[in-house]
Amino acid sequence: MESTANRLNFVDVARAYAIVLALFAHSMVTFGGFSSLGDFDSLAKLFIRFATPMFVFMFGIMLELVYVKRARLNGVQSVVRRLVLRSAQCYAGYQLTVVASFLGGYLTAGEASRALLLLDTSHFGNILRFYSIALLLAIPLIRARLHWGVRVYGLLLILLWIVPKPLEGTLAAASFGSYESLAGLLFGIGAAPVGPSVWHGMTFVLAGMLVGTSLTGWNAPGFRLRAFYASSAVVMAITALVVLVLVRESSPIDVARNFANLRYRTQNHIGYYAVGILGSSFMLVILSRVVPLETPLADWAAVPLTLGTSSLLSFTLGNIVLNLLPAPAIALGATHPVLASLALILCVMALVAPPVVRQTYRHACAYPIRLRHPGHGDYEPADIDERAR
Repeated sequence: MESTANRLNFVDVARAYAIVLALFAHSMVTFGGFSSLGDFDSLAKLFIRFATPMFVFMFGIMLELVYVKRARLNGVQSVVRRLVLRSAQCYAGYQLTVVASFLGGYLTAGEASRALLLLDTSHFGNILRFYSIALLLAIPLIRARLHWGVRVYGLLLILLWIVPKPLEGTLAAASFGSYESLAGLLFGIGAAPVGPSVWHGMTFVLAGMLVGTSLTGWNAPGFRLRAFYASSAVVMAITALVVLVLVRESSPIDVARNFANLRYRTQNHIGYYAVGILGSSFMLVILSRVVPLETPLADWAAVPLTLGTSSLLSFTLGNIVLNLLPAPAIALGATHPVLASLALILCVMALVAPPVVRQTYRHACAYPIRLRHPGHGDYEPADIDERAR
């Protein structure tokens, strides 16, 4: 399949898909929708739990496609300010979600105050804490990538899971006092482990960056997806092997259940990352076959794709709305939770899709850095919200 389009359409669709899954999951929790599904409850959760892995996996791909490319052309310093700015924007989005959680009655004043300082959790939107830190970690990561090449991704992936092993027992039992939540967020340890922690969650980022190397030069004449399929096959084969080992130790049902009920995620178990990367890679490959690479998408597709191309805005706005919904609205939505969840997504889409909103958002994301000579079809240097000029 040869590329002649100005966008990696299947990547845009994948990001929008991840946002839809995330907002749908949070909406179903708000409206009590999972309990209404009866026997389909576990299956629905299994499907929806891929939202976070895919979201972070796609983030890694865009780091490679956007930031590594720009750093290679103009030096690492050319992306540092952007990464710091995007980190601050993600943290601001998280803070707004915390405030909405307090106003909606989900957090006390004390809990909200601690959450603002990363010493407690918010009601929804916690992944933005991860992004705000991961974006800063991307600076030394990109330096290492340019110095040592692609092999640094594989080396770091191995180190992520080997280094903590000797300390697991000690760290798991350690007490960090008022910093329990922060320790859980950063390393997934202590009495309040967070999944995905920053340390373990970089597994998704590195895997995404590894796959992203196969999409470098995507807008060049004659570009084909052969390298992408090859790298995806390698990533899926490795993660499938890990999953098979887990299945052999228990059963397919247990592995699926542990992934669906968040047990793997809460424990930062390797099964969460293996299943998550396997599913995310598989979905991305499927989308690359279904969504045309060589021709632009239909005009109407721009509206739903806004959820992905303006993902920070969409995700933050959706969580704020859910936190601020009055009790009567929640009770009304609980009568038809699936429809109410879909309505919430459509509402967010309607709010972020208008041209004036998109233009304002793009301007905010571009400040204070502009591309002096943006190429036709080039992605702007953003993280989870890349747009074409």
